[in-house]
Amino acid sequence: MKPQRLVVVNGRRVLVDHDSRKEEYSDYNKTRYKYQPEIIKFYNSRAWKNLSKQTLNEEYYVCRRCEGDATLADHIIPVRVDWSKRLEWSNTQPLCFDCHAIKTKEDKKKYNL
Repeated sequence: MKPQRLVVVNGRRVLVDHDSRKEEYSDYNKTRYKYQPEIIKFYNSRAWKNLSKQTLNEEYYVCRRCEGDATLADHIIPVRVDWSKRLEWSNTQPLCFDCHAIKTKEDKKKYNL
């Protein structure tokens, strides 16, 4: 039996297989690969992964917004706005998943992404 997780589907809590998220985002990822291949390649690159780890380690995995547990490194100025700052350490910050989602929404409004 595969491990399961609890998700909300159509307003109801449902148990689904843990690996089903991959299927959930397959269309999104196909579209993103089609129209933004250079950004996808960048986020899969060794250079970004190293910078991301460095950002999280230097800040002790503490979210810069809520001071909770940071799980990802975020670009302060998004890559789609200024490509040249994509590997600058000063343009990264550690964020938790929730704060990253909030910041992404703010960036979409601010930069019309």
